[in-house]
Amino acid sequence: VQSEQEKPVVAVPVERIYRRVLEDLMPLATAKNIDIGVEGTAEAEILANEIDLITIVRNLVDNAIRYTPDHGRIDLSEHVNEGRVVLQVSDSGPGISPEERNRIFDPFYRIAGNGAIGSGLGLSIVQTIAARIGAQVHIGYSDEAAQTGTCVTVTIRSFA
Repeated sequence: VQSEQEKPVVAVPVERIYRRVLEDLMPLATAKNIDIGVEGTAEAEILANEIDLITIVRNLVDNAIRYTPDHGRIDLSEHVNEGRVVLQVSDSGPGISPEERNRIFDPFYRIAGNGAIGSGLGLSIVQTIAARIGAQVHIGYSDEAAQTGTCVTVTIRSFA
């Protein structure tokens, strides 16, 4: 991910990215009885390398599945705002405290006290790719009032 190799850049429909990622990860969600849904029909396209976009979304959805308790919910959404495509992965997990949000992009960093299996590289990979393609990543709560769940928002320039 860190190498600056030239990769083909094309207009990639967000719907296709979501579909490919969900096809790969649905068995993990099913094993935990997690309801995954896709909201929004913006039919947005992003000018980028398709593998980069799949890697971003796959890491975000994989994390959401890992940290969302059994019988939870994960929503993927997209919309266009002022010429930018906004992708969101929102879950009903415990959420990430504001204190932890600065550290979670560090390679190998893992929040203490969770039992999820992983290397702590997923969000570091997301951040590296986002920086390379000119996207911004923001972490918040899915439910700000209750301060629960995690909502990751990736904003990138639209193709159109």
